[in-house]
Amino acid sequence: MNRSVDLPEWSAQGPVIELSDGRCWELIAGAGVGRLGVSISDLPEIFPVNYFSDGRSVVFRSADGTKLQSLVSNRHVVFEVDSVGELHNWSVTIKGVAVVKDRTYANRAAEDALPPWNPVSEYVFVEVVPTVISGRQFEHHLHAVRRSDDGALSPEL
Repeated sequence: MNRSVDLPEWSAQGPVIELSDGRCWELIAGAGVGRLGVSISDLPEIFPVNYFSDGRSVVFRSADGTKLQSLVSNRHVVFEVDSVGELHNWSVTIKGVAVVKDRTYANRAAEDALPPWNPVSEYVFVEVVPTVISGRQFEHHLHAVRRSDDGALSPEL
């Protein structure tokens, strides 16, 4: 069996850039898929959600169930969106408070942007009101390479 070793002169990741609040909102603007982190019975849970962001908050919809019930008992949440690209990756995290909207809440932009994952007739909108938003961008400068015992170089995948 060939043993491989990391070559110290190569790095898969270049510098890490802290993003401004404005840039974070630009990256997550519109609609997409994010992850909602909640605490249920003192244990962390993560739920994927379709979301819409208007640059001030994040809105998603939820049917009655574990996710929605957890927001009623503990409104403090974390929301994360990321992207993996050819030249760089980025991640944006929002810490905030989830506000479950009543059935009369109307947000046409969110309604149009959020196709339901599960076709349910009863759902409510939930708005994540941020207390903190932060983001990082990870630049790719060099590709990671490994050298096997026989001296051959291979890209790290």
